[in-house]
Amino acid sequence: MKFTLNSSIAFLLLASLPAYMLAKPVDTYFGTAGNGGILHAIFNDDTGNLTTPTKAADAESAGFIAIHPSGQSLYATARSAKSRIGEVIGFKINSDKTLTVINQQSSKGRNPCHVIIDGSGKTLAVANYMSDASIAAYSISPTGELSQASSVHTHVGSGQDPKRQTSPHPHSIYANPTGSYFYAADLGADKVFIYAHDSEKSTLTAVGNIDIPGGSKGVRHMKFSSDGEFLYVLNELSLDVSTLSADPKTGALKYIESTPALPKDADHERISASEIRIHPNGKYIYSAKRDLNKKGRDSISVFARDAQSGRIELINSVSAQVSIPRNFNILPNGKWMLVGGQGSNEIAIFKIDPDTGALEKYGSNIPTDAGITCIDFLETN
Repeated sequence: MKFTLNSSIAFLLLASLPAYMLAKPVDTYFGTAGNGGILHAIFNDDTGNLTTPTKAADAESAGFIAIHPSGQSLYATARSAKSRIGEVIGFKINSDKTLTVINQQSSKGRNPCHVIIDGSGKTLAVANYMSDASIAAYSISPTGELSQASSVHTHVGSGQDPKRQTSPHPHSIYANPTGSYFYAADLGADKVFIYAHDSEKSTLTAVGNIDIPGGSKGVRHMKFSSDGEFLYVLNELSLDVSTLSADPKTGALKYIESTPALPKDADHERISASEIRIHPNGKYIYSAKRDLNKKGRDSISVFARDAQSGRIELINSVSAQVSIPRNFNILPNGKWMLVGGQGSNEIAIFKIDPDTGALEKYGSNIPTDAGITCIDFLETN
């Protein structure tokens, strides 16, 4: 007897499957150093294969990128090598996944190094690292256009390191899960600055800051737990991760502890921390370290996380398989990690065991025409 499946029933069966069983191509974008522009490739989250990245748009020093929650636009930091004027550029994501400029605005600083969009998709914020030491916020229109800066704040402060912390250096800015507050990590001041967010006006108002104890920490990048109760701060200079609790009502942060990102017996000389990510299941945290001496000591550290206390514990550290891993990202399904090599112009692929957090190198590295500085995924329904 021949059996045929009604198309509507088939659709319902497919829709009921867990997300990790519904393999699909994932459009992946890469920010690059120098004149590499913004690259695009397709990742197959079933096979773990990545196509060779091709240029989606020209942009000078497009070091950091962020995709709008709608999936219709992408935003990038940019900087002219000649004038050293910083910009934020909005791009429309075309049907063929190339990018077309919507508009651009001054970043209000000479060296924008990080850009973020809040969960509502209404506000974009940028951090300017150099002597301007500022953060700026912008409103995003329904068509993706950036307004002129709606808020600009200049940081003050310094730290203990005589080379890296003589002045403030905002290195990143993030919104909490509700979007009610933004937080800026300042490497030079060793502080996290806190801003209340008016989502209707896309404005930021300074409401305080917190020192990260220990001296010469060099706060760089951060990530919130999905419930917004904990903030994890990656410290570039001290090579550890600081855990802070967060009050969603007042925006206040409270320091809990710092956890080393490398084993005690590891070689720490001229090692610099770069990026931090939380696994989608919330059980594991990962951080990347760069070998500034280029001796092959670049690594990814794996931490186990206790959701109730927020505390983390270093499990191990594995080779990053690239030189100068400035950025890495975890696929939305939690099964794969892509690690970008700024120094070696390539991308390494790792398979993740969601039950243990373990990383396993997968396949050969994918070559690129420029050093990778940021990785983001276009999530589609």
